[in-house]
Amino acid sequence: MSGALSGLYGGRGVTLVSGRGSRVLDDQSREYVDFFNGHGAVLFGHAVPELVSELAAASEGLWSCGAGFESPARAELARALGDVLGDGRVFICNSGAEAIEAALKLAVALRPGRSRILACRRGFHGRTCGALSLSFNPKYRAPFKSILTAVEHFNPDEIPGRIDEDTVAVFIEPVQGEGGVHPVSEATGRAVSDACAASGALLVADEIQSGMGRCGAMLASELTGLRPDVVCLAKGLAGGLPIGAAVWRGELGDFPSHGHGSTYGGNDLVCRVAVAALKLLRERNYAARAAELGHELRAGLRALGRASVKDVRGMGLLNGVELDIPSLGVVKALQRRGLLSLAAGPRVVRFLPSFAANSNDVSDAIRIFGETLDELEHDGGASDEPA
Repeated sequence: MSGALSGLYGGRGVTLVSGRGSRVLDDQSREYVDFFNGHGAVLFGHAVPELVSELAAASEGLWSCGAGFESPARAELARALGDVLGDGRVFICNSGAEAIEAALKLAVALRPGRSRILACRRGFHGRTCGALSLSFNPKYRAPFKSILTAVEHFNPDEIPGRIDEDTVAVFIEPVQGEGGVHPVSEATGRAVSDACAASGALLVADEIQSGMGRCGAMLASELTGLRPDVVCLAKGLAGGLPIGAAVWRGELGDFPSHGHGSTYGGNDLVCRVAVAALKLLRERNYAARAAELGHELRAGLRALGRASVKDVRGMGLLNGVELDIPSLGVVKALQRRGLLSLAAGPRVVRFLPSFAANSNDVSDAIRIFGETLDELEHDGGASDEPA
């Protein structure tokens, strides 16, 4: 990575140039099993024929017409996304962080006079100012603390007892990704939902990484006892193209007139691809396949029986392995052996396979992971230098 971006993100030392299905190639023609997938955005896999075809067709039409004009592609996508919460309303934007920002503004607009916003310890919702206010990690927050919104952070199981009639909203990830891959228990999810309903606080589910069938259902909320009023979606929604969406129960109301907007949000080009992606998700029952393949991956990782593995957890195709050695060094060593992954905190390695992955990919990943741990345990541990 060149220029200023290398300072922001850190270099992985690899230049990826192409991909198909669950595999990618670098500029030296070396192949990798891709369980990174653009931070999970490439949910359907690389170069999916149906999405490539739709993108090519869409590129011949309007790329963007602006929110003030009606768009058949945007309307079709809004109808499909609204169905996620029954008769839901939808705001389409360009990223997960923008979906969170929209949900935050919407919650304040719908609950005037209230002042408390609650979120979870270990939670991550993005790096724009509103989203960063909701995110917990002090490393991300500290340099910008003076401009962040006041948010109270608690462990998920503590939140039901903290909700009162002054609470605007509770923001929660059904499965915490960046925070170490921690699924919310069904009991906690139900308790949070009940407390929000009793107090009139809005429950906002951040399904940016966990949604779109990745965890074994359209929404991971369905599997964790959460009954959200608002859902935020993004990664995978258009197969890796930039898009985000905030979806909320229609009876709650709406933004005030001109209370929010986006120049590129809901553009025709990406909306058409997103509609095609949702069609694939329904027709191929990818959610059920994700549940099955995720179980296979977690079982195989546990069966390795390596001393450095403290826990294996996750749902569907969102999985984490907690280690007693630094995760960044493991991620770097896995990459050298041909498996792409990412860290989820200082000692958790995260695996985000796409729907294109199969049992052979899972077997290769398990084998590479075991060989890597053998190497690192023999050498005395992993470096914690950025990967």
